[in-house]
Amino acid sequence: MSVSKQLIHLRNVKGISQEELASLMNVTRQAVSKRETDQTLPDSEKIIRLSEIFGVTTDYLLKGKETAPMDIYSQHDSKAGTEMSAEVTEILDNVHQMSTAKRYLIGAALFFLALTLLIGIVFLIFH
Repeated sequence: MSVSKQLIHLRNVKGISQEELASLMNVTRQAVSKRETDQTLPDSEKIIRLSEIFGVTTDYLLKGKETAPMDIYSQHDSKAGTEMSAEVTEILDNVHQMSTAKRYLIGAALFFLALTLLIGIVFLIFH
């Protein structure tokens, strides 16, 4: 389905006139009419705005259908993708555990530093 047919269809489904769509798009009614009769095509900013107005993706406006994201593992063995995903998960878990251990270590060091300062101040005051 062409962009013009998509616009007509979506406008009718939403129940808005060319004038109302023009107002939402900050263009003239004639501009909407030209887009709906294939005399002009909306630029990329207008395509994005139309997708927001109608609540559809830009793919839907341009291609007439929703497209699935490309599967990055489609050319590879799915087991390899699963193994790689498991490795990435394991690495992220290890990084998180290291970060947690570092936070505890820094906290303990600050606690002992504060305790040492407190003991030193108490010692100076009472002696």
